[in-house]
Amino acid sequence: MVALLLTALLHLSLPVVTPTAGAAMTTPKDSIRVLFIYGSYPAKGYAHTERKWFGGIHGGHVALEIAPDSVLSFRNAKHPCHVFPQKRHNSIWEIKTVHGMWESFPPHNYEETDLNRAVITIPVTAGQKKKIDSMATAYLRKTPYDYAVAGMRCASASYDIMAKAGLLKEYGSSTWWKIIMPRDLRTLLLKKAHSPEGKDWRVALYPGSKKRIWESDH
Repeated sequence: MVALLLTALLHLSLPVVTPTAGAAMTTPKDSIRVLFIYGSYPAKGYAHTERKWFGGIHGGHVALEIAPDSVLSFRNAKHPCHVFPQKRHNSIWEIKTVHGMWESFPPHNYEETDLNRAVITIPVTAGQKKKIDSMATAYLRKTPYDYAVAGMRCASASYDIMAKAGLLKEYGSSTWWKIIMPRDLRTLLLKKAHSPEGKDWRVALYPGSKKRIWESDH
């Protein structure tokens, strides 16, 4: 039953993303949404109410919404994570809801409006969508690599899926150090979104709570 539900979800098209002010929106036939939470740490005076997050100002998280409310996310399964990749994988690919994605960091009950977020919608061809769905099914069944500090993490893993689907340049075994942090992937995608190549992409940026100091894109 779970497998049938997953298969059905993976073959649906995504809804239109909320635009930035003044942006005209169209609905691509197929698309994926790249969801980012910016890295951060508690602002002065809020250390007693705000939690420290994994990675701090250079952390954050990124995952791929590959069907409506179906987010493909890569993370370490146990703490602490491995420093170097190991044959015995300490990692997991999973499907989360969009709400579940935004609740990635403790205490896991942040309001979306409290989070500094970026949502980038990328149109995909039927062939690219089929490739992404195929990888998702395979990776959910068996994680292909370990989560490690000096290895694949959420940004490099998300990049790898998009690259293998033909959306980005493939780096192969070099992906983990070419795309280390979510900011690395976000910077690359924002640059493409503002180029002729990304003329049909859509970007939505949301400021976060002033209770935290947020990573900058500049």
